[in-house]
Amino acid sequence: MPRLPLTSMVALILVAALAHADPADSVEAQLQALNAAIAAQRAQLEAQQRQLELQAAEIERLRAAVTESSAAEIRKDVDQAKIAARDAPKVSMTAGRPTITSADGRSSISLRSVVQLDMAHHQQDAAGPLSTDFRRGSVGATNNRETSAASDLSDGAYFRRARFGFEGVFNRDFNYRLMVELGGAGTEAQGRINDAWINYTGLAPWTIQLGAFSPPANMDDGTGVEDLVFIERATPAELSRTLGGADGRIGLGVRGAGARWMGSLTLTSRTVADAEVFDSQLAAVGRFGFLAVTSSDYNLHLGLNGTYVFQPPDQGLTTTPRYAVRFRDRPEIRVDSTRLIDTGSIDADSVYSAGVELGANWKRWYLQAENFWYGIERRAPTTLSDPSFNGWYAQTSWILTGETRRYSAANGSFAAPRPFVPFTMNGGYGAWELALRYSHTDLNDNEGLAGVAPPSGGIRGGEQNIWTFGVNWYLNSNFRLLLNYLHIDVNRVNPAGPGNTAPFGPPPGTPPIGVQIGQDLDVYALRSQFSF
Repeated sequence: MPRLPLTSMVALILVAALAHADPADSVEAQLQALNAAIAAQRAQLEAQQRQLELQAAEIERLRAAVTESSAAEIRKDVDQAKIAARDAPKVSMTAGRPTITSADGRSSISLRSVVQLDMAHHQQDAAGPLSTDFRRGSVGATNNRETSAASDLSDGAYFRRARFGFEGVFNRDFNYRLMVELGGAGTEAQGRINDAWINYTGLAPWTIQLGAFSPPANMDDGTGVEDLVFIERATPAELSRTLGGADGRIGLGVRGAGARWMGSLTLTSRTVADAEVFDSQLAAVGRFGFLAVTSSDYNLHLGLNGTYVFQPPDQGLTTTPRYAVRFRDRPEIRVDSTRLIDTGSIDADSVYSAGVELGANWKRWYLQAENFWYGIERRAPTTLSDPSFNGWYAQTSWILTGETRRYSAANGSFAAPRPFVPFTMNGGYGAWELALRYSHTDLNDNEGLAGVAPPSGGIRGGEQNIWTFGVNWYLNSNFRLLLNYLHIDVNRVNPAGPGNTAPFGPPPGTPPIGVQIGQDLDVYALRSQFSF
């Protein structure tokens, strides 16, 4: 049987009581009973309302607790995601160069590579026997390859450079680079360190650098190998840079740069590829350049450079000359290693190179020229005069497709153009450049007359003049082709004489006294280059 609510039970009792009550009192009693029932119902309703309010408050409290917990979890997840994003390294690809940068941007590492494949054909007069064909290369001992190779320079292909490595930043103020060279240059050793250095940039605008690197030696040297106008640098600039600089030179240097100037001074020793000696070379290499005039359409660069060798390398007591210095170079191509001009080894107390620089561009037109003086102070005691030499070059280019060579104040040089429209099969043609260079190098000093032996102390290193015509095709920022035609004229008289009777070895290696050992030739060369 179902239970009745309290108010219903009270109402039934009141009804029963009224049924037995006196009629006279029934109306009054009924009213009182009804009032009592209403009061009881009101009390019950108020109690139920309080209970509902308590239940609603509890529900709201529980809902708020759940909401706060969920929001806290969401906030926690968001915070963790932000932390993870903040601490995650950033990976990018700029101009084909993969780079990983720390989340705070203070450290990074980038992969680097330069690969250059060179091919060349040398057009010479037919080679004859050494007894009648007097063309010669570097002076040297018996069985020197260059004695016979000068009349038949090698055609073919080889990897001029194949460099791989990485560079980056440590803690914002320290830069570093490690590059290994797997390519070659003629007969030189392969597989060597090209760059291994660290520098500190916290003293802006100055940078302190230590390790193996190429110290700034001149304007042509300041142009990176990826940006060269021609396949090789001009011989006068190459003689300057190899004296105390060149790739892989171990040194300590300071350099600075502003919006319109750059300067450097480096104390250098041997290169990492040099043969072991008793005491290494010690030299100072300096350069200063500034942007004399500039606008959005043109730039004019002027500069000075110099190298001073305080201490030439010591070859040891049993070697003559003990402190050997020589100037020589290949004819602005490296597929064959033969040098056609060469002073031979000179016993030196000190050596110097000094140069002046000029570079300019106007929209798509570009010009660069340098003049160099070289000198050697002979080691005492000697009665021979101190020799001096000179060289210069001028080069220009015109970019058919409208791009420009970009000036870099930090390097004091002009970089390769970036194609407006990279090459594609859908109509992109890249950038096209026509270039011309003339270089003159004179390594003669007191050379005397042809047909006779040189005067005492005279040096017949030879005079070399080269015209180079170039067509460059920049397919994109990473890949380009360079086609060069070189007309080479070498005027050089046999250096054999008193005290140096067989500079090319015994007959028929050494030609007759005073004969012409230079030559004219043409070279057709092509370079394929990939870099990032």
